[in-house]
Amino acid sequence: MEKERRKFKRFDTYMSIKFKVAEPKKLRGICLSKDLSREGIKIATNEAIESGSLLDLEIDIPDDPKPVSTTGEIVWRRKLEGGERSYEYGIRFASMDPVDKFRVLDYAYNNWLETKVNDFSDPEKIPDIG
Repeated sequence: MEKERRKFKRFDTYMSIKFKVAEPKKLRGICLSKDLSREGIKIATNEAIESGSLLDLEIDIPDDPKPVSTTGEIVWRRKLEGGERSYEYGIRFASMDPVDKFRVLDYAYNNWLETKVNDFSDPEKIPDIG
């Protein structure tokens, strides 16, 4: 079994992400997040973007009127076979306001917690999540 290399927990949570790539060609689009951690986010899109590219990101947190603006760097990319989206990208946050990071992580954690709790049919058998 391969050793886990991740430093931080990933939260499967879906948020709308607007992205803009300045170089080498000007790209912009909208996609969904796949998972989120303290250091980055995974997205899927039809756009082919080179590893190492810097992106301006606008993260829309559901039920929150103010989006989070940040920048990130593509640290890996993977071509997908079939499906609606052609590429997955791992994006490391380059800079994010600490308050905005808290807002995004708080939403992702609470969403994960609700999903985790709802996975159990008998409330008496819910394990200690804390």
